[in-house]
Amino acid sequence: MVKKTILIIDDSASMLAILGDMLVDSGYQVVEAVDGYAGLERVKETKFDLIITDLSMPVMDGIAFMRDAKKLPLCKFVPIVVLTAEGDAAKLEEAKKAGASTWLTKPFKEKQLRAVLQMVIG
Repeated sequence: MVKKTILIIDDSASMLAILGDMLVDSGYQVVEAVDGYAGLERVKETKFDLIITDLSMPVMDGIAFMRDAKKLPLCKFVPIVVLTAEGDAAKLEEAKKAGASTWLTKPFKEKQLRAVLQMVIG
């Protein structure tokens, strides 16, 4: 069986490591990016099964990333999960309009992440 590939975008090295380990342990292939711009470069050349992105990042934030990524043929229909410490309803609504399928609030438990993955990509 071919492993599903997930792109994770976060400016926190520790969050990338934690998330990456959880996803690899769950049987996924993982590609990382340190900000929205780096993530955008990855989605231009690779078709991912899912993207998990932080909202608050330098260079390009998660909302700008989603707006630009959703215009690309390889990314148009890829589900995006927003990982955020943001509890602001307006910000989450903006993320939804930009292309987010759902979100997970930091800090999260591995069980919550698995439930979201199951719901979004099976």
